[in-house]
Amino acid sequence: MIVPLASALAGFGWGLALGFAFALLASASLLALAAYPKEGLDLSVGSARARAFKGGEVAVQLRVKTRSASVRMDLVMIPNGLEAEIKGEGKERTLVAKSRYAGVYTGLKARVEIADRLGILARSEVKDVGVVCEFLPTSLLGTGEPIRVSAARLGDLPAGRGGSGQEFYAAEVYTTSRSAKDIMWKRLARTPDELLLVRTGEANIPETMNLWFYEEEEGEEKTRTPARMDLASEAIARVGLPVVSTGTKLRVRHVHRGKATLTEAKDREGLANLVARLWEDGSEPGVAAESPAQADMVIASEEAAHSPEVVGLVMNRPSVLLVWGEGRGMKGSSVVFFSGHEDLSSLVAMVLSK
Repeated sequence: MIVPLASALAGFGWGLALGFAFALLASASLLALAAYPKEGLDLSVGSARARAFKGGEVAVQLRVKTRSASVRMDLVMIPNGLEAEIKGEGKERTLVAKSRYAGVYTGLKARVEIADRLGILARSEVKDVGVVCEFLPTSLLGTGEPIRVSAARLGDLPAGRGGSGQEFYAAEVYTTSRSAKDIMWKRLARTPDELLLVRTGEANIPETMNLWFYEEEEGEEKTRTPARMDLASEAIARVGLPVVSTGTKLRVRHVHRGKATLTEAKDREGLANLVARLWEDGSEPGVAAESPAQADMVIASEEAAHSPEVVGLVMNRPSVLLVWGEGRGMKGSSVVFFSGHEDLSSLVAMVLSK
């Protein structure tokens, strides 16, 4: 009886020692986790903004600042229309996102979990990723051919600035970049000691084109959908690219939920920024209050076009109505139903040559 009892006591001692060891490890893990306050669990991003054309991917580096040995990250909230995942291991990961819809996507959230080396104790928090994913419309990849005004109308559209029109605007000092046919030879013959002057015509293309965009959201909850954001982005890009390529500044006033924001673009890069800013709720409102009567062109959804404020504009100026499904072609000479594929250059030419 003595031997079995001794063996039992020895086994009990080993079990007690092992339990004590595990208790020490658990206590150490608990103390280690307690040493990391919640505000110390910080998720940082390599870039706050990422941009690609729709259909492409953006990649952003993520890093968790913590002394914990084990880190896990998983996305728990992804905006509608966006595909995203977190790749990699350890404290540094990569957020990869893509969308087949043009627009701006925010609100990504990730669950970050830290644990001790044994994985016994863990703590998790849901953090805002803080990345703005911008996907541009593919219409911006177009050639952007400038609008050509008919020669019969040159000089008929004074814009108050120098250009290629036939009406006289100013006399300027000759430079090698100017054509010799513009030199004012008769004036030079009368006063040969004067500087060589050239004749500058008045521009026949307007300096600025005002586009009013009326956004009407679908559904009772008035939630902006990726498909509608995409269609409007493509329409504005198709209108804006030939405008800025012609040398005219594009001014877009976006009317949304009773508020209006103003953005401007003078070149292709500025147009890309303009399209992206349209969908940011934090955009600053335009400084100057303007009347809708100043609109040169209107883009609106079919729902918005039926509102009393918009229907009069659509009836009296070149307009683009956003629709779903197959395009309906032209309705009259100044309204185009746009479903994503229609050519809008004729409307732009109509505005710039009016």
